[in-house]
Amino acid sequence: MKTNSETIICKKCGAENPPYAIQCFKCGNSFYPDIYKGLWQRNLIITFLLFFVPFTFLFYIVHYEVSANFEKHIKNSLNYSVEVNARVIKSFLDERKNDLLSINRINTTNIEGIESKKGEYYQLLENEGWFDFLAIADNNGKIVFSTNNIKANISGRDYFRKAISGVNFTSSIFFSELLNENVLIMSVPLLNIKDKIIGVLLASVSLPKFYNLILDLRIGRTSEIFLVDSLGRFLSPSKLGGNVLQQLGYYEKESNPHKGSGGVIIHRDYRGEKVICAYKKFEEPAWYLVSEMDIKEALAPVNSLRNLIILIFIIFGSFLFFSAIVYSKQVTNLLKKLTIDLKSAFDDISNKKIIIDQINAELRKRLKECESLTKKIIASEKYVRGIIDSITSAMFAIDKEYHITYCNSFAKNFFKIKNIEDFQNIFQVAQLFTDEEVKEKIQNIFIKNASFYIEKKSLSIEGKQFILSISGFPVDTGEDINSATLLIRDVTAEEQMRNQMADYEKLSALSQLALGAAHEINNPLLGITSFIELLLEEETDVEKKARAKEVLESAYRISETVRGLLNFARPTPPKFAKINLNALITESISFLKHQPLFKKIKIEKNLSETIPEITADANQIRQVLVNILLNAAQAIPDKGIITIWTNKVKFEDCVEIKIIDTGVGIPSENLKRVFEPFFTTKKGKGTGLGLSISLSYVKNHSGNIIINSEPGKGTEVKIVLPIRQEGRISTEVIDD
Repeated sequence: MKTNSETIICKKCGAENPPYAIQCFKCGNSFYPDIYKGLWQRNLIITFLLFFVPFTFLFYIVHYEVSANFEKHIKNSLNYSVEVNARVIKSFLDERKNDLLSINRINTTNIEGIESKKGEYYQLLENEGWFDFLAIADNNGKIVFSTNNIKANISGRDYFRKAISGVNFTSSIFFSELLNENVLIMSVPLLNIKDKIIGVLLASVSLPKFYNLILDLRIGRTSEIFLVDSLGRFLSPSKLGGNVLQQLGYYEKESNPHKGSGGVIIHRDYRGEKVICAYKKFEEPAWYLVSEMDIKEALAPVNSLRNLIILIFIIFGSFLFFSAIVYSKQVTNLLKKLTIDLKSAFDDISNKKIIIDQINAELRKRLKECESLTKKIIASEKYVRGIIDSITSAMFAIDKEYHITYCNSFAKNFFKIKNIEDFQNIFQVAQLFTDEEVKEKIQNIFIKNASFYIEKKSLSIEGKQFILSISGFPVDTGEDINSATLLIRDVTAEEQMRNQMADYEKLSALSQLALGAAHEINNPLLGITSFIELLLEEETDVEKKARAKEVLESAYRISETVRGLLNFARPTPPKFAKINLNALITESISFLKHQPLFKKIKIEKNLSETIPEITADANQIRQVLVNILLNAAQAIPDKGIITIWTNKVKFEDCVEIKIIDTGVGIPSENLKRVFEPFFTTKKGKGTGLGLSISLSYVKNHSGNIIINSEPGKGTEVKIVLPIRQEGRISTEVIDD
């Protein structure tokens, strides 16, 4: 092959070829014969590595996870076995101790009284069968009675010393030289009729029955459960050959692994085999309950799985290797063909350049159209967002994970949201969304594709109470429900309006009733009072005269109640005039302070000198002040203070009057009802209409009365009145 800057000359046929040619276009001679061979080898290696590396990584992960899960399962099973048997053993020892405590008292003062109890001792052995024998030793340790005729002094034994000192004791399992066998001794103090210790009652627990209590929860062929002492010696036989008190429960060349209160470990057992071990310590006696299983058996399924995976790897790898050879050759041959076809493609480039230029021009035109359309979409999106932000309801868009994807301006302002990224999900925005009903409804949007509407829910924000309606619905995109919209509307004002309308309807019905009742009562009441007044003038009997006065006072009270009913049911329309509010307050105080009720009360005035004159009905406002001052005085049992404040409300065209007393206060359950007609806590002393009429008068002035009170802390009554009233003003003016 010879080359110059413009052509390649074939050595075989001498033909000239273009500089991009890979083989001679005339004879087919390859100019780069080694390219395809190297490409074939590289494709083969890459294909094999793409299989081998992920499979090796996957094999390691699967093997590790399966091993960990199997080991965890075995540990949990062994630990469960230990926990179950520990409870069984503890319960058994407690029951046996209670058996001894049930017979450790004799009805005499000395130990000779055990003769009368021998029948109980033998009966306990025969009925229960949990003890091999019972014995009694005196204070010196000498056995004075035993069911198996033992004669010995046990004063040096731990179980005697503990019991004689007043402690209920359970020994470890040990070899008894007296009995020439392994025993488990339980001992309790022997008490006389005066609860004085006169000896020790001891019993040997039946070890075969005790060992039968240890349940062998079989997890596998090599699993076993047994007891060891603090030194690691067997206290119970093991399934695989451990000898009681003669052999350690662990590999003798290692340290004792059974330490602390319990746990799950891996160590070598007494056979030298590596095992998974769960153990738990008893407080008394100092035993360890141990459950073990050979780790080979525990992980046998893992090894089988590993071998299966390796076999699959070999089979599939072999198949892939041979497939890669075939595939690489096919790809190489295809590249050869593509190289040949590339020549004609280069020849077509110049012819198609004009077409490409035309396509580019068309693409630029379409690009401009796309940019214009993008601007329109952005403008449309801003317009839609503007509409959503103008809605006077809170709107949230959430995804399937309950993340907030969008919320409008009203939602941000209402729920004090600075940045929606501050919340992980919608349930963190406000307490409203953690309500069980609301939360369930929101979740059902995605679970059941169900819209919802909740008419009323209460929410407190910065101490202010709101009533909200909540609706939610899925956003249908033609696929699964992945998003939803929530609308929260503030219906506090509407709810208040409905409550007011209900109150108005109730008061209207009450007014009609009051008018009818007043008419029916006034006529006979007038005759009654007139007759009693005449009777008082003519009667000379003191006792009869006193009773007549009581009747007359009751009639006056009825008359006062009727007048209150009439004022409430048929209130006089207000006669508006310019009045000086401070002067009206001073006049009302002067009227009341001479009454006996106010002799014990100090009235303090803090009247603003800059308060403007207001348009109001002087008589009605005076009646409101008198009613509230009387209520305040009646709420003060001893000496107290009533403070009256006046001032103009900042930034509002109204004034306020505050009347604060140091009385007993109003309970919360009564505070909600103080404006109800006929509601009173002063039985027999009031009509319960004073505050109802006062509120009616203030409402006639487009004002309001607000009462705050706590039991024992007094009451604050705030009267808010507008400075101006629409309509005509009479010429009456009250001033200083």
